[in-house]
Amino acid sequence: MNVTIIQDSREKNPLILQAYPIEVTGLPVGDYGIKGFSDWENPQFIVERKSLNDLIGSLTRDRARFEKEVLKMRQFQFRALLIEAEEVQIEIGDYRSAAKPNAILQSLASFQVRHNIHIIFGGSHNSAARVLERLVRQFVRGIEKDMHRLSKAEKEAGVA
Repeated sequence: MNVTIIQDSREKNPLILQAYPIEVTGLPVGDYGIKGFSDWENPQFIVERKSLNDLIGSLTRDRARFEKEVLKMRQFQFRALLIEAEEVQIEIGDYRSAAKPNAILQSLASFQVRHNIHIIFGGSHNSAARVLERLVRQFVRGIEKDMHRLSKAEKEAGVA
């Protein structure tokens, strides 16, 4: 299966991806998707990427706007927030904001529970790119397994 990662045209600090070709275009929501699986016709896979300071701003001063984006993401089967940081950086307050670490962590937990969104700490910019590639690989493997099962069931039923 040929796979192309879609990178949103508004992405300001794009991840450097190595495992898949990239197409830059507008996504309906989020920053990264998979061609054919990340639009309103087939809302299956979407990832929003945030640097640590962008995340803090999104959970504080820009929370209403961010919540609207996450609500749109709920239409996707797989949705994730990929954070370019380690959780410990939030725990120790290693960011530019007066927001309390516990408030930020509770906000993330709230989004995770209320919006059923995967919260993934991807580490550095380069590590986050590898995490995104692994997510895409697993999503594609799932589709391939489903196609194999469907083909096998059709053969067993005598449908070709």
